[in-house]
Amino acid sequence: MAGKFKVSFTLDEKDAAYFRNLFRKAKSAAKDEEPDTILEAAKELVASVRKTKNVPAFVIEAISAIEDLAQLIVDEDYRAPKRVQRDVLGALAYFANPHDLIPDDVPVLGFLDDAIMVKFVEEEFKHELWSYRKFRRFRDGAEQRPWTTVARTRLPGRLEAQRTKLRLEVERKVQADADKGKIGF
Repeated sequence: MAGKFKVSFTLDEKDAAYFRNLFRKAKSAAKDEEPDTILEAAKELVASVRKTKNVPAFVIEAISAIEDLAQLIVDEDYRAPKRVQRDVLGALAYFANPHDLIPDDVPVLGFLDDAIMVKFVEEEFKHELWSYRKFRRFRDGAEQRPWTTVARTRLPGRLEAQRTKLRLEVERKVQADADKGKIGF
């Protein structure tokens, strides 16, 4: 059979609770680890997935969210709030463990649990990921000639204005979710 096809499955509440519990445990365990250790392990996971042969495309797609989350907390221009940095580190701690639910060295399936967990984490940080990706696109196109003195002096103010605008939008979206009863996964 050639071409693409879609495989989908539904996690019932018991399954979802299981993954929520794994997430909470990883966040709790992350409190005892150095942030740099977690970030390095997450980067290694991303690199490992990208260099592994025959990794399903959906896993490659999912791994991009982990990469964005790791960048989000170290990006000095973005300046994620400390609470966000702490929560994201907790999420990354799960992915940093190569011996999680399905060990990563099990061919093809080893990254399946990571891909499922990414979907939970993406939902948890959907507004922050949206904001960071939008900020990054803005920054990447903010100045046509970044090497000029005018651009270098103007850029910090433009980035600050964009950060402020996006932070307010994230807070608005989070509040809208809370008003609808959608808090976390």
